Amino acid sequence: MAQLRDASELLYPAVCATLASLGIDTAEGGKDAAAAKLAQQYARQIDAAPPGDKYAWALRWLGPELHKSLESLGATPAARAAMKTARPAADGKPSRLQQLRDARGA
Repeated sequence: MAQLRDASELLYPAVCATLASLGIDTAEGGKDAAAAKLAQQYARQIDAAPPGDKYAWALRWLGPELHKSLESLGATPAARAAMKTARPAADGKPSRLQQLRDARGA
């Protein structure tokens, strides 16, 4: 029988809340659905691991993969900071992303 774990220790609900707060659509056909579902699956697998060595294994091997998938979605502090930083292209012009941001803000 699976042991109960405190809900505050579960990753899956936290991942779902993060994706929802960023407006990342996990529904079929969403532009980031596959990456979001991958992150959710990693979180589920970590949460499903029994306490002890198997949980430590899941965190050790799946934790970095979960982090990478969240980072690719812009769901980590470092990823969000990098997206805000405007880097001019080599020719001194703003990047295409910055141009779109500027156009949206105007």
